[in-house]
Amino acid sequence: MITPINSNQWVLKMHWLFLLIMLPGLLVSQIRPIKKKGATRAVVIGVADYQNPNVADLQFTDKDAIAFADYLASPSGGSVPRENIRLLTNKEATQGGMAGALTWIMENSESGDVAYIFFSGHGDVESTAMMNLGFLLTYDAPPSAYYAGGAFQIQWLEGIIQNMTVQKNVEVILITDACHAGKLAGSSINGTQAAAQTIINQFANASKILSCQPDELSQEGAIWGGGHSVFTYYLIDGLIGLADENHDKKVTLLEIQQFLQKMVPPEVAPNRQVPIVSGNITKEIAKVDPPSLEALKKLRNLSGDTQKSEEIASTTEKAAEFQSGDSLTMALYKSFKRALKAKKLLYPKDSSAYSYFQKLKTKPDAAKQLDDLRNDLAAALQDEAQQAINAYLAASPEELHRRWSYDSSFQLYPEYLAKAAELLGPTHFSYTDLKAKQLYFEGLNIRLKAEQENNDDAFNNAEQRQELALTLSPNAAYAFNELGLLSRRKKDYERGLGYFEKAIELSPTWVLAQTNTCTAYLDVDKWDSAIDHCRLAINSDSSFALAWHNLGVAYYGKNDLKQATDCFQKAILVDPHLALPYYKLGFVYYRQNDYDKAEESWQNYLKETPAGTKNIDVLRTWNNLASLAAERKNFDSAINLYNKATEIDPDYPHAYYGKAQVLATMGKNDEALTTLKTALDKGYKRKNNLLKDWEFEELRKSPQFNELMKQYFPE
Repeated sequence: MITPINSNQWVLKMHWLFLLIMLPGLLVSQIRPIKKKGATRAVVIGVADYQNPNVADLQFTDKDAIAFADYLASPSGGSVPRENIRLLTNKEATQGGMAGALTWIMENSESGDVAYIFFSGHGDVESTAMMNLGFLLTYDAPPSAYYAGGAFQIQWLEGIIQNMTVQKNVEVILITDACHAGKLAGSSINGTQAAAQTIINQFANASKILSCQPDELSQEGAIWGGGHSVFTYYLIDGLIGLADENHDKKVTLLEIQQFLQKMVPPEVAPNRQVPIVSGNITKEIAKVDPPSLEALKKLRNLSGDTQKSEEIASTTEKAAEFQSGDSLTMALYKSFKRALKAKKLLYPKDSSAYSYFQKLKTKPDAAKQLDDLRNDLAAALQDEAQQAINAYLAASPEELHRRWSYDSSFQLYPEYLAKAAELLGPTHFSYTDLKAKQLYFEGLNIRLKAEQENNDDAFNNAEQRQELALTLSPNAAYAFNELGLLSRRKKDYERGLGYFEKAIELSPTWVLAQTNTCTAYLDVDKWDSAIDHCRLAINSDSSFALAWHNLGVAYYGKNDLKQATDCFQKAILVDPHLALPYYKLGFVYYRQNDYDKAEESWQNYLKETPAGTKNIDVLRTWNNLASLAAERKNFDSAINLYNKATEIDPDYPHAYYGKAQVLATMGKNDEALTTLKTALDKGYKRKNNLLKDWEFEELRKSPQFNELMKQYFPE
């Protein structure tokens, strides 16, 4: 008789039979290498305190970044190692710093890895001509002309994410909170909203969590965690586990979307803010750590949700410093860090950060650090040059004075940018931008030197550099502005006007481009158009002295001396060290027969003009002062002043002519004839003055004078 097997016995026997059949395979599988779990890395950026006062500061965006980095380092966030998190806030979050951090995550991420990119700060689009070209504003963002740097191009970020997701099979989670209120360059065209739309439209291969819809603004306040944006506050709550609707100890993209859209809108009412989530909605983006979730729930219950409190203690510790058993390698590493901190980037050559980096490249035990060191050095080189660009874009008086005096530091900037490009390589997303700025500075240096030396022939060379810059960066408003200045120097005024107008098209609120457009209209005697553009510039920045000066020149051209005087005096009030208004104000006083004030103004012009300047206005000023002295019958003083002009430029004919007039008035006819001949040799061509000026009345009776007339003005 066969004994029946009950169901439990049957299952047990089948289990053992399965093991016997599969045992060889199981044993083999045990000696195979276990597949390595992908690493998680993050670049976390928050900017609240912007460098330029004309870029609106935010309240808690830096704290948002710190909180998110802390979350990632906590058990809830997967205990991401600190060395795998690049946290940049405020001063650290420059364009160069952001580029370096994103280069790090792009180069180090491998197939199966996870990469978080978190940005909290301003986003903007500057011009209707570039509505599809948005920017994330880093710490050193200028108030306008974003293409000049200090703002991170969204299309660069698209290229980085495309590289990681498509070429490397990296899972990218992009989180942005970049639609904050505040006056920016693109405010009049809803630039913040346009930037948000650009982010929505791009990054198709990434999981995206965005703070709000394009037509909304992100809200922040002390009520949320003692100071956060409502978006980041609830994002972290949700990721810790409050979004885990089905309690499976996982948070998916769909669950975080539902949680954010449930929690954020009522918190900000009557304002509107609905976060956006896109990507594979079933994708798991967080594992719930039960102790952390329980702690968070208790915290929320204790506070009654009326006063939001900090949900995570700071857990991100500083990454361990590089260590090497080779004392020479360690010495080089420490020297590199010291040089970087001291901003000894390229010079002195033997003790610069660049020289130490080159030596570290030969050390095998430093190989793993080289990418980080290279990115740090490239970022520092970019940041130094960017500061000069930003100061110019902001029309900083100090920067304008540096340019007008041809500060030697300008010679370093092309080299800084060239070395940064060399370090990053031609395939890097910022390479062409760096080369464009290098060409810009090279051309700028050529122009500044040419103006100092009165060398008009060099302007063509400078122009070529700017044209090459535009082939690399076609929307570079700063290069169009420079081409406008070069056209003015070459007296091609209509062309210059076109360049300035193009700069304004690309950067409508850039006060310097508006002011230069005003100048271009002055060149062609279009006084009313000049006044309109100067007023636009003053509306953008009423403290910009050059705009007030140019407005004064326009009124002077219209013969409105009262308005001209008011504008020149306003320019001097806002910037006493700007030389130009003193020069023009001297002419106003001279026409009003107030010779004392005219002399004082011209003396102030020379005082504020950089030493060594040889331009025509400097020569005319010495001439004007000499003429005033002659009118007051201070003949010896007049001759000394004319001599000063010829010392500066031995070929300046008008100084010799004026000196000849004084000598003739003093009765020194032989010296007067000799000096007059020198004036004619140097190119003086005003025949009517020679025949009519009263100072030469006696001289015209001499045969020598008539011989000069025949020699230089033959019939």
